[in-house]
Amino acid sequence: MVVWFRRAGDDPQLSPWLKYRNHQHPAIHRAQDLMLSQPQADWQVSNLACQVHVSARHLSRLFRQHLGISVHDYHQSLRLALAQQRLTQGESLERAALAAGFSSARQLRQAQKRDRSQTAK
Repeated sequence: MVVWFRRAGDDPQLSPWLKYRNHQHPAIHRAQDLMLSQPQADWQVSNLACQVHVSARHLSRLFRQHLGISVHDYHQSLRLALAQQRLTQGESLERAALAAGFSSARQLRQAQKRDRSQTAK
């Protein structure tokens, strides 16, 4: 049985936690699982690729081919979602930014601005 959730007009259509999970590639799923387990961590493509047993170049290519975005953009969307959750829970902008892995509230605001401009395109 499928039950559709009611959403307000300004609610996102898909959660960033689920948005790019509709593929069948096991290496990408492993990389996504690692990033989801610690979205605030500083995930370098080379370290992530090593942990999922592919080259950094191949992992980047897989993300572009199957998801249509870069590894960095995917990770950034997770960080932004985490920061937004913290802000919704009443944390300050600075604390939410640090909890999501940003170096400062300024860096979070810049990432939000870039994300809004990319979404508008």
